[in-house]
Amino acid sequence: MEPQKTQQVSIESTGLQKKRVLFICSGNYYRSRLAEILFNHEAAAAGLAWESGSRGLLKARELKGMSGHTAAYLKEAELTHLAAEPRDPIPIDVEDLTDSDLIVAMCREEHQPMIEQKFLSLAKALHKAGRIRFWNVYDVPARPHAIVRLLGGGHKGPSQPAGSGTEHIALAVKELVRELAKP
Repeated sequence: MEPQKTQQVSIESTGLQKKRVLFICSGNYYRSRLAEILFNHEAAAAGLAWESGSRGLLKARELKGMSGHTAAYLKEAELTHLAAEPRDPIPIDVEDLTDSDLIVAMCREEHQPMIEQKFLSLAKALHKAGRIRFWNVYDVPARPHAIVRLLGGGHKGPSQPAGSGTEHIALAVKELVRELAKP
């Protein structure tokens, strides 16, 4: 008798539909992009039937690719291959929310009011259904463009250094993957 071979079964081969987590931040340039990339990497390594995407609450026309902070973190973690061809930021729409099983906004203080204002009753329904949660990852301190400063705009809320923010995101993503992997 030959010994039985064990075969690893992938999610795709079982025909199971993957669930989707959506990460949201202001511009889909730094925080939500890093969370998306790290989540997909960690979920695949754990054999988790989840995948992620990310979107921004604001249209960031001037932003291209992804944040240098995200690229630097991926390089330091030797994960540059995960974002070899970074896409441009994508603004959020209603379908992004309705097509997601779980929504994670990166900063409650900053994003909850924006989500509630933009999506009104849908935001309330998602909250009531337990499909939306908020982390407390603040944006990096940055000097706004000259015209924005003249008009009195720009980021005025709490911020955190990029190194702290990227580590915070990486730890939160690992914890989320552990949570979703529990039976």
